[in-house]
Amino acid sequence: MVNFAKNFRVRTMYGAMATTVFASVYLAGAYIFRACAMRKEEAQGHILTRSMSIAVLHGGQLALQRLLEYHEVRADKSAVEAAECELRTFLVEQYPDYKKLQSVVAKLEMSGKESKAIEILAKAIAKAHNEGKKHEAYENEMLLVEMLIYKGDFEEALRSECLRHVEISDARRPLYKAIIYIMLKRDKDQIRECWKEFNVLKEFQCLPSNKESLEESHIYNLSTNYDEFEKVVNLVCFSLLYLFTSLFLALYTSLSQTKCLFRTSPFDPIQAPLFSYPSTYGEHKYAIPTHRTSCSSPVYFSDYWMVLKEIQNLCKNSSWSPSALRYLQGKAETFAGNLSTQERFPYFVHYNESTEIPCGFLKKFPISDSDRRAMENCERVVVVSAIFNDHDKIRQPRGLGSKTLDNICFFLFIDDVTLKGLDYHRLIPRKSKNFKIGVWRVVKVLSKELYENPAMNGVIPKYLVHRLFPNSKFSIWIDAKLQLVVDPLLLIHSLLVSENADMAISKHPYYVHTMEEAMATARWQKWRDVDGLKRQMEAYCENGLLPWTPSKLPYPSDVPDNALILRKHGLRSNLFSCLLFNELEAFNPRDQLAFAYVRDLMSPRLKLNMFEVEVFEQIVVEYRHNIKPEGGATESLVGSKAPKTRNTKRASPDLLYVNGSCCSKCQKYLLEMWGES
Repeated sequence: MVNFAKNFRVRTMYGAMATTVFASVYLAGAYIFRACAMRKEEAQGHILTRSMSIAVLHGGQLALQRLLEYHEVRADKSAVEAAECELRTFLVEQYPDYKKLQSVVAKLEMSGKESKAIEILAKAIAKAHNEGKKHEAYENEMLLVEMLIYKGDFEEALRSECLRHVEISDARRPLYKAIIYIMLKRDKDQIRECWKEFNVLKEFQCLPSNKESLEESHIYNLSTNYDEFEKVVNLVCFSLLYLFTSLFLALYTSLSQTKCLFRTSPFDPIQAPLFSYPSTYGEHKYAIPTHRTSCSSPVYFSDYWMVLKEIQNLCKNSSWSPSALRYLQGKAETFAGNLSTQERFPYFVHYNESTEIPCGFLKKFPISDSDRRAMENCERVVVVSAIFNDHDKIRQPRGLGSKTLDNICFFLFIDDVTLKGLDYHRLIPRKSKNFKIGVWRVVKVLSKELYENPAMNGVIPKYLVHRLFPNSKFSIWIDAKLQLVVDPLLLIHSLLVSENADMAISKHPYYVHTMEEAMATARWQKWRDVDGLKRQMEAYCENGLLPWTPSKLPYPSDVPDNALILRKHGLRSNLFSCLLFNELEAFNPRDQLAFAYVRDLMSPRLKLNMFEVEVFEQIVVEYRHNIKPEGGATESLVGSKAPKTRNTKRASPDLLYVNGSCCSKCQKYLLEMWGES
């Protein structure tokens, strides 16, 4: 059976038709033999099929887990006996794991011990209320509702307080209410309203890439088709053959999420979508799929309400000054003064507080006064992104907690080319002075007064965020190609605060050494001035850049994925950002090339949390860039803003060898990287 599930694939229209026929035959058989199956189950003892029915309605992944638990219970009676003890143990943990608890209560229902589980859960709920743990009480009561449904106490389940919390976008609430209303023969319109809300919330809590796969499965049809849903609920204990059929048709698309994210609760109080785009905009087209199935370093998220309170207290701490540097003032022809290597290098060691650090803003950053005031008034956490030259779509973050927008500012910087595309889709009127799209306050930058290269204009808010938002204590930079799917407060707490880090960033999925990234940049024409790349790397080698070795630990790599950067604003992170920006202006906006050079040579040392790529893939969804500007932005309109180096400029022949001898200034670096030194 397992091998069959692994090899089962539906690739064509005819395959899909075969699937339908296959399902129809088995469904017919399932209903014909249902009575026999139920009598057989009664003879063998009470086995939990109600909880498996609920699991199927939740979706393929939970249904598969329940099926495994079902076989475990049948094979090992001691697993049932241990479940009661496990329930008591898990409930008293400091941060209960509600996925485990849901599994345990399912086992208790299989053994006919619903009453015992209800008794234990009721005491845990009362205890949580007495201790002021509202979120824990809510989660325990949701488990209680599920057990009351299994037992058939529908009126009692309906009186539960957790089913009245409409401000919490938890898909279980309308699902359980719909089940209860069907069993109590309530008005069908009332049932359909709950069902409609369940599907809205279920859709919202599912990643776009997951949805595409789930739509092909029979389980997806069961949990989105009201008539099928009502049929299953009325059966309550529908045939296991029917369940097996559903699972077989879904196994080949079931998505086993990595174990990189561990939440105290998988059901944080997230808000419903805050903005709807016109269908022509296509903000969720071309998502890049992820296929990682393991994680060596999982991230643990604490309770949302605890995180919210802790970050609020940190931001109120008056002894913590986010602006711990003095900055070079004056005027220059470029935004950061375009300092030479010799001029930049002395600033890497900073222990004299009176020393002024070059950090941009030697030209005015051209935005409106109202935007500038709004940025200065952002005093806690800011999430920043940018779209220049209409390179990406504006994507709304998902999974925001109910109080997150009261504590976080969202700012998106755009230029006139991007504004033209947004106006084309009627997302914002061009004549308006203050723009807002969903959570994002959109700030128009007169980029013609900055750099010719749009990418260089984008790294101003990316690395000088502490100067644009001088009163913010924490910041998250997110490239516009990404969509955030975890609450920013949870990310900051887990990746920065809990790790006592100045900055958190993902490791690169493929490269460890800076030179590997430089070679890939040239090979894939991410920067066309290859001779300029050569000069940059030779300058870094000459001034002390070395390949990554274990001696660089605790830094696990020299190459990050800079699309997502979390910062605690303070002396070390601010200094790093200033120094890195100066390198970008001196050479090019490919920020991964200067990352290790600045990090390794600066003093004081940066406290850096470089987390696993698997974690990155679970906290964001990545999309492809726009192929061309939207809204009829012509080549002539965009051309003046594009980099001058449109054709590849090849490196001089002495990049590595001359006359068969290695003579590059990076000779030592390369030999050590290749293990030949």
